[in-house]
Amino acid sequence: MELLVFGLNHKTAPLGLRERWSLSPGESELALERISSEIAGSEHLILSTCNRTEFYSAIPASSGLARNLDQENSPLGELTNFYLGGDEENAGLDEHFYLYRQENAVKHLFRVAGGLDSMIVGETEIMRQLKDAFALSEKNSASGKMFRRLFPKALKVGKKVRTSTSISEGCITPGQAALRLAMEALGELTGKRALLIGSGVVAGLTAKALIEQDLRNFTVMNRTTESAEAMLEEIKLEGDELEAEIVPLDSGLVDALASADLVISSTSSLEPIITAENIGSVQRRRDSAPLVIIDLAVPRDIEPASGEIGGVHLFNIDDLNRVIQGNLSSRHDQFAKAEEIVRKQIEVFYGQMNYLEVDPVIRHLIERFEIIRRGELQSTLENFPPDQHEAVDRMTRRLVNKLIYFPIERLKSIRDMQGLSEDEIAFLKKLFLPK
Repeated sequence: MELLVFGLNHKTAPLGLRERWSLSPGESELALERISSEIAGSEHLILSTCNRTEFYSAIPASSGLARNLDQENSPLGELTNFYLGGDEENAGLDEHFYLYRQENAVKHLFRVAGGLDSMIVGETEIMRQLKDAFALSEKNSASGKMFRRLFPKALKVGKKVRTSTSISEGCITPGQAALRLAMEALGELTGKRALLIGSGVVAGLTAKALIEQDLRNFTVMNRTTESAEAMLEEIKLEGDELEAEIVPLDSGLVDALASADLVISSTSSLEPIITAENIGSVQRRRDSAPLVIIDLAVPRDIEPASGEIGGVHLFNIDDLNRVIQGNLSSRHDQFAKAEEIVRKQIEVFYGQMNYLEVDPVIRHLIERFEIIRRGELQSTLENFPPDQHEAVDRMTRRLVNKLIYFPIERLKSIRDMQGLSEDEIAFLKKLFLPK
């Protein structure tokens, strides 16, 4: 099998390009259904977050796509067409994408799970996102033997990185980073009013960070009153009293914007829900008073041109990186420890993967010996009295088990302790398995 990871992230692609490749769960399901049907015996998983969209695949080495990966011409264009279909807008963008294969693909996944490839190094949200992506792949029958070992293992590696190092200690959350940006523009937040749009995890973390800075006045907008109430309940700290108002998302948006000093938006809309025209109208009513808008959504909720309007301080998910990067230096010494954990766990994983290749050989040997035993037993039992048939059966079983014991145990030992190379596995299959 050819294992590969194809995608882009916050390091390789600007927000505008990441928006185009961002997939909702529903879009991911459709993509999984399509690409799974194109290559028989393949496995697929899609990880799409605000900072990355990645396609993980295990495809037969004999497939056309796998063979084309080794051609001299760049395979990125073909991979783009395979995963998202032919689209002229994706032409000429190869520099923003990456491709990892085989062991490098496993290394990349383990680093992602460990938070080593995140915008906020050491963050834990990626673990939940990986779990959800794997669950979606399973739901759509896109995972098989390879992925049912690979992704649970990746989650264990992620946990081990965080429990064996202090890579996550002192980690600035997206909410804290957003808070710093807001305070740079507005100063003290006491007495200010915040408008929360949507109910994303990052929006909730940001709201909690604001509350800790004595901001108590909130307007919450969501598509349903129940979701808005759930958001308020989630962000409320024990013993705190919030002055909160719930407003339906489909009404009163401009009025809510006009009464806010700070806007945090995090919806799953595929198109901007607030236009530059909306913001222009709001700022005319506010006499261009400072308005901080933190757009945490991918795709973006706020038209980028809104940031050019007087008094508006518009920040997006990439702007959080400026704050976050300044927090990394104190944790750089943990990188080496985390990378060593990843390296060792790759070795462990490939040792375990030998089970997938060697176990069919072991099973076939056992089954073949049993077929021969039964055939010989059937042809000779008539030479023994009926009352001796059971004893002869037990004797032949013991004999076969002793004859096969050494080769089977030797195969298991090599498989478990030192592993087998691809050439050795291919030789065993050719030697023992039927064509």
